[in-house]
Amino acid sequence: MNRLFKVGAYFISIILLVSCGTNKIVTENKGVNTKLNSKYKKSRKTYYGSLNKTEYRELMNKLETEFKTTIPNGKSILVNFTQKAPNCISVQFSKKRNELLTSNSIRISWRISSNNNVTDFFVYTKDSYHRDIFEKLSEFILDSGFFHENVFTEHENCEGFLLVKPTGEFYKYYGEDYYSKIQEFLN
Repeated sequence: MNRLFKVGAYFISIILLVSCGTNKIVTENKGVNTKLNSKYKKSRKTYYGSLNKTEYRELMNKLETEFKTTIPNGKSILVNFTQKAPNCISVQFSKKRNELLTSNSIRISWRISSNNNVTDFFVYTKDSYHRDIFEKLSEFILDSGFFHENVFTEHENCEGFLLVKPTGEFYKYYGEDYYSKIQEFLN
């Protein structure tokens, strides 16, 4: 009977530890909208426009400084951006699934970029969801604060992109799963 009591107490202790750990994960992202509902749809924003030659050159200089690289003339630039925000569908997924989604994003961005004369970059903020995934990937660059404060100034959605053509035309979008929008703009 004493052994049965010990096994039962051990089993209950494990259940309590596991359920406390589960609550931590759930409450850590409490308040994040992870559904494609009206709140999420309102958080998606699109901006189009055109930069004059001076504005375009200034932006390219800033991007070259941030990315520590030279951007070739005649290339379009795609900045994939990830930040912590109150609307983020990917928060509901497991780490394994987010690793797969991240890998797919890199692959799709690379394919679109190589087929359309685009140089692509991936930027994440220090408080992004899935930072642990991004930190391990050479494609991702930690934002110095420049993109969060100057380029992606709306903080309602956890993902977005900026695409700038050599003509100065640009397209900025806040929302997840956006590669079809990039392809449309490039066509």
